[in-house]
Amino acid sequence: MKTTTKFTSASVSRRRFLTGIALGAAVMARPGWALTSRQTVTVLTNHNDDTFSLLEEAFEKAQPHYRIKLMWMMPPDALKFLHRSDSASLDVWWQAAPHNHIADLAKEGLLQPLPPLDDGLPPTLGTLPLVAMDNSYHATQLTAFSFLVNSQAIAAQQLPWPSDWTVLAQPEYAGKVALSDPVKVRFNNMVLDVVLQTFGWEQGWALLSAISGNAVILSKGLTDEVSSGKYPVALHIDIVPNAEQRMRQPLECVYPAHGGIINAGYIGILKQSPNTEGARAFVNFVLSASGQQLLPRTDLPRLPVRPVVYAALGKTQFNPFEAQKSGQLTYQARDGAGQAAVVSALFGALVKDHAQLSRLWARLHIAEKKAHPLYTAQVAKARSLLQQVPINEALAGSDEIKKAFRPPRVQQQTTTTPADLPVQNQLQVAAPVAENNNAQPSAAKDLVSSWEQAYSNNQAQAAKLLDEVGA
Repeated sequence: MKTTTKFTSASVSRRRFLTGIALGAAVMARPGWALTSRQTVTVLTNHNDDTFSLLEEAFEKAQPHYRIKLMWMMPPDALKFLHRSDSASLDVWWQAAPHNHIADLAKEGLLQPLPPLDDGLPPTLGTLPLVAMDNSYHATQLTAFSFLVNSQAIAAQQLPWPSDWTVLAQPEYAGKVALSDPVKVRFNNMVLDVVLQTFGWEQGWALLSAISGNAVILSKGLTDEVSSGKYPVALHIDIVPNAEQRMRQPLECVYPAHGGIINAGYIGILKQSPNTEGARAFVNFVLSASGQQLLPRTDLPRLPVRPVVYAALGKTQFNPFEAQKSGQLTYQARDGAGQAAVVSALFGALVKDHAQLSRLWARLHIAEKKAHPLYTAQVAKARSLLQQVPINEALAGSDEIKKAFRPPRVQQQTTTTPADLPVQNQLQVAAPVAENNNAQPSAAKDLVSSWEQAYSNNQAQAAKLLDEVGA
């Protein structure tokens, strides 16, 4: 029967327990069965229970002489555990998170080369590496950023289809876009960065200001609000709408026509693996067509890294390899630690008085719709003021500015999310980022205060101009 060990406070899920009993009974019924005939492959992972169980059961069915032993940990805890002596029984690390923690293991020499892989697995997807240069780890699944869309609400409210970022800045979307607070939710720093990288610094901030003027910024409950139709569109990572699609139609993923984000989760074999042959068999299965085709069928569907699998998934399934060919995926991850903090702080300053920002954009849209020839210059100036960002790109990326946002070294606390949580609970888990006022060094606080004042001054001038034109 299956053996499951989790280094968290969570107990094994009822589904996994009952499945283990059933499979164990089936195996024991086979002629000549003996426990010692099955070799254990121990896998350290942070994949959710449904994803891991599906791959585990399929692997054990295809290779009945192996059994999987699961150890569940979040990557920060796993990195610490792998440096302990009692981690020597581990064979494989299979990482679900998009942040490439497994690369740290490779740098420390804690991984061994993977078995030779076939030509059906491309080495890259655009600029994203799918295999390590030393062949010590390989991508197994992809996640992509998308708009979470309630198609019924879009139709009922007669809104233009949200095919790209610029659509969300249109007047029709005022008050109809839900956005997770990028200051508090780490992933959404990417949302800001992809807009800036795709449209350029000045135009990107202009677009972010307009979208923010239309948006409602939420710290939680984003999918619930879109499911109810209160907000027809939200910006989120694609595994959320995909999972919700199965439970709450008519939600769907809409991948923006420009500046898509793609990330990967990776798998590797540990150097001290006591069962290298079994570990290689498991890795080969996960990367095989049989294993890859299971990834979109889980409660938290993932995108396969084997292109041929997409042919069987249907035309409605987003194919990142085809999207890359068409130029849809152009985003390249940049200096996350320094640049992200600066961009996040700039956005926080932009939306500090979010109600005022929203009112001004609504008034601007009214003024532009009237299009009175006598007021063209004032209206254009008001738009320019609302679109302005306090600093240019060169200054934002300078060592001086990034150094100001570098936090003092403190002992980091790690949190774990049990793999057997209900999927709707797992979806709401987000890696928090400390709010600016609590975490920023004094130099950064001074900068943020000056940016807030600059935005406030621009908004006051824009309001005065709109008063003049009667909007």
